[in-house]
Amino acid sequence: MIEEVLYSKLVGKSEQTLRNWDKNGKLKSHYKSTNGYRYYAKEQMNNN
Repeated sequence: MIEEVLYSKLVGKSEQTLRNWDKNGKLKSHYKSTNGYRYYAKEQMNNN
């Protein structure tokens, strides 16, 4: 799994954009930890 900050750099989108997409259902995080950190799977990179 890839942390939100690294994933945002890999896909060229801001962390806030990823949060908005997660909230709106456009690109849900693969996992969200109890402290609120979002993680994405490598396979999700083709979905944005």
